[in-house]
Amino acid sequence: MRARPLEIAALARVAGFVLVAAAIIAAAVQLDPRKAEPSPNGTLPAPTGDPLAAELARCQAIGMAAQNDAACAKAWAENRRRFFTYRPAYDAAPKAAPPWLPKSEER
Repeated sequence: MRARPLEIAALARVAGFVLVAAAIIAAAVQLDPRKAEPSPNGTLPAPTGDPLAAELARCQAIGMAAQNDAACAKAWAENRRRFFTYRPAYDAAPKAAPPWLPKSEER
């Protein structure tokens, strides 16, 4: 009896299936939904004296009910206004020229 030659293609196919199965199992373990749930005893950090931040934290805590809350809508509008309003990092008022700048180059 002759022994059958080693089929490299079949072994490669089996190894490929094993690697794909291992990747699927690793992804399922990594993306376990039980790990993604927040712990029930976890609390939100307390805002530091900004009343808008306190109101936004309250709106976040009440969840979907915040969509129908007028105070939350007002707080979100103020937050958007603060975020999208342009405020230069420097004072817009003209300043005196530095002492090393000659008088002819003053603005």
